Amino acid sequence: MPLPFTELSTVAGLILFLLVLAAFFILGLSLARSRRQVRRLAAELEARQQHIDTLEQDVSAARLRSRQLLTFAGDAMFFLDAAGERLVEQNRTVCELFGYSAAELDGMNLDNLFPGHQKRRYQRLVKKVRKYGYGEEGELLFRRKDGSTFIGAVHARLGTLGHEQVVHGTVRDVTAIKQIENELRRKNRDLALLNRIAHSAASSQDLQSLLNGLLKTVVETLDTTGGGIFLLRHAGSALHLAAGLNISSEVNRELARIRPDQGLIGRVISNGRPRSTTDLNHDRRRWSKTVLEDGWKGFLAVPIGIAGRTLGVLFIYSRKARVFTREETQLLMAIGRQAGTAVEGAELLDALRWQNRLTEASNRELEASRHRLKENLRRQQEATRTLERLERMKNNFLALASHELRTPLTYILSGSELLLDNSKLLNQQQQQLLQAVHRGGERLQEIVNDLLEVARLEAQSIYLGKEKIRLVPLLSSIGSNLESRLEKLQLQLSIDLLPEIELYGDPDHLRRAVQRVLENAAKFTPPGGMIDITGRNIAAADLVGRKEKLKPFTTNFFDRPLHPAYLQLTIRDTGVGIDPEEQVHIFDKFYEVGEITSHHTSQASFGGKGVGLGLTLVRGMIEAHGGMIWVESAGTADGGRGSSFHIVLPLEGETDAVAATGT
Repeated sequence: MPLPFTELSTVAGLILFLLVLAAFFILGLSLARSRRQVRRLAAELEARQQHIDTLEQDVSAARLRSRQLLTFAGDAMFFLDAAGERLVEQNRTVCELFGYSAAELDGMNLDNLFPGHQKRRYQRLVKKVRKYGYGEEGELLFRRKDGSTFIGAVHARLGTLGHEQVVHGTVRDVTAIKQIENELRRKNRDLALLNRIAHSAASSQDLQSLLNGLLKTVVETLDTTGGGIFLLRHAGSALHLAAGLNISSEVNRELARIRPDQGLIGRVISNGRPRSTTDLNHDRRRWSKTVLEDGWKGFLAVPIGIAGRTLGVLFIYSRKARVFTREETQLLMAIGRQAGTAVEGAELLDALRWQNRLTEASNRELEASRHRLKENLRRQQEATRTLERLERMKNNFLALASHELRTPLTYILSGSELLLDNSKLLNQQQQQLLQAVHRGGERLQEIVNDLLEVARLEAQSIYLGKEKIRLVPLLSSIGSNLESRLEKLQLQLSIDLLPEIELYGDPDHLRRAVQRVLENAAKFTPPGGMIDITGRNIAAADLVGRKEKLKPFTTNFFDRPLHPAYLQLTIRDTGVGIDPEEQVHIFDKFYEVGEITSHHTSQASFGGKGVGLGLTLVRGMIEAHGGMIWVESAGTADGGRGSSFHIVLPLEGETDAVAATGT
């Protein structure tokens, strides 16, 4: 049965209410879900915003670091537009290098940075970078704001700055490096020139050809017009123009009249120092007038000499005003020393040839006299053989020492001196090496001088003075000379009371002889030791009584009449001692105690050994004064008890000489 209308209305209202209620419930669920999603999205948005803030901070920090790296970089760094025509960015070093502020560099025309044709070299560099992505130029000349220039090494690459394509790179000031490289190249050239001249001087026997070649080399090397070489003649009283290059006949005739005390040449000869002038027209020291008519202006003259002795003058000139640099002057001075060696060698060779001719003439005369002196044939032949042997020994030795030793030694010393004068270009190790070479050369020069003195003593050609010598001042001066060396070796020197006597002889030679004995004692006395000098008067009879013991130590002392009285000077040390079998031989030439492989040459260190000439020279010099020297020692056993060197020298008196064979 159908429901009444009112009930239907009630049911419909109920259903509608339920539907509305369901709609509100569904809406509530949707709103809740939407709120949760909004909160989640808000949280995600906040997290993303924080991430973005972090990224922005990182970007800012990276930009700051990049800016600081660019600003404080040691090298000058720059960014150019792709065309290379303007600066986009640069660091502070660029501003300091060029002298511009950053504002001045912004948009500056790069032509201002390059003098002359350097702009084209820069443009070629940019084209290379754009084509290959990289380019470099090691010697590009730049101009600063103040107008000064410097040599820069540029390295550039193609890259980007933001969204813009740029050329970025570095520039480094290499002016000092290039100057050093140029200086080293010049030094190498100078050394090669000196080596070539030295080789020519050592191998050439024709002095004229050597001087002509040397002069031509100098003029070409120093890019001058001409020059000449004067040599002193007639004991330094006259000058001879031995070589000339590009000197007119009129100038040549006038220079032939110059004397050693005239003009710039004379000043060089008088003080041994170089003389130069920028323009001879304005130099009052000039002597020649013809050189002005011939157009001479720049002029440089240096001495030709060796060992402080001037043998001549080497000069060069230019027909334009010129300032000769210090390096050019030093090079010419070194060449002058090389030329001095060649001139001295040629003079020595001429002297030896002349001496050889004299010897040959003497031999011919002796041969002619043989027929007139038959009764003295044996004695004369023996004397001739002795003379020839001594003459050959002297000639061969002097030739060897003067030419084969002194000549290369001079090259070593002059080359090392030139390098030491310019040692600021060398590192410490190279300087030490050069100093070692120079010290070795000086030591070799001392050995050569000792060899020459031994030769003169053996040939009895050494000159000895004859003057009064006071013993106490002589020994005191020797002690003063050795004071620093003995202090370094921690040795004490004692000079006891000596007799107040006067000797007669050569004080310089005797001083060196006694000093050599003291130096020998110092070398073989350990630190803390003592060296004592005593003296007394002895009679000739005392020496004759010990003749058999002393004769092995001397060559001719007992073969000649003895003086009535002698001074006996005794030098005792507390050193290592000398074995009895060695005592006689230590005075022989080139004899040294011990194995040769253990030797080390030294004049100061304990145990230092030389070439074995010191005591030989002492014996020769003492015997040349009419005395003798011998040594006494208990030997080297148990560490040794020292040695005593005894020197006897004759005292002048009016009593007749004593025969060495008597007692």
